[in-house]
Amino acid sequence: MAINIPLTGTFRVTCEYKRKGNWSAGWHTGIDMVCDNDTIYGTCDGTVTKIGWDKSYGNYITVKAPDGKYHWFCHLSSVICKEGQKISRTTKIGVMGNTGNSTGKHLHFEIRNSSNKYADTISPADYMGIPNAVGSYDSDNYQINSTSNSSSNSSTGELKTLARNTNLRSAPTTSASKVLYLANTTLYILQAGVAQADGYTWDRVKIRVNGKEGYMINKNYK
Repeated sequence: MAINIPLTGTFRVTCEYKRKGNWSAGWHTGIDMVCDNDTIYGTCDGTVTKIGWDKSYGNYITVKAPDGKYHWFCHLSSVICKEGQKISRTTKIGVMGNTGNSTGKHLHFEIRNSSNKYADTISPADYMGIPNAVGSYDSDNYQINSTSNSSSNSSTGELKTLARNTNLRSAPTTSASKVLYLANTTLYILQAGVAQADGYTWDRVKIRVNGKEGYMINKNYK
């Protein structure tokens, strides 16, 4: 596992970054996520700078990243790291909860600039590589530092985004083995219209985040 996402498996974004609302800043300063697996992982190779409690954020952890930004993990039920601890993206640091000003169990993930001040933030969705939108996502689709078995250049071809959950097939036919990728996964079109089979036009594609190659029906992109 090597991801910029603090959750593993399928998760749901319930409140996007900068949504207008009744927050002190006038907008949502982080991104809210829920997941059946409520273990929280680090999102960088950084240092735990503070563990605390706040009436709004509940139990929280702050981690200073190498770029000087601060990663905030809030509303935790428990903390399983220590101040001063060096962590990585595979370190378990806490457990999702419902503490502070929260209407249900979830993780509020926020990234502050080097000032570490409230509302001086960047988009955590951009950092994680996911759309800044309410919806369901799979962390397996957003791995980083993956090793591809393909000899193709990852920047080859036109970049597209899946409009719906779509299967990547091992061959351009519906009977071929398949792996499901969720809507909003990005991919490269390596060869458009490579085959006509089973009533569909097939493209040969490469998933951007993990380098997996295969075939998809060409009507499933945005």
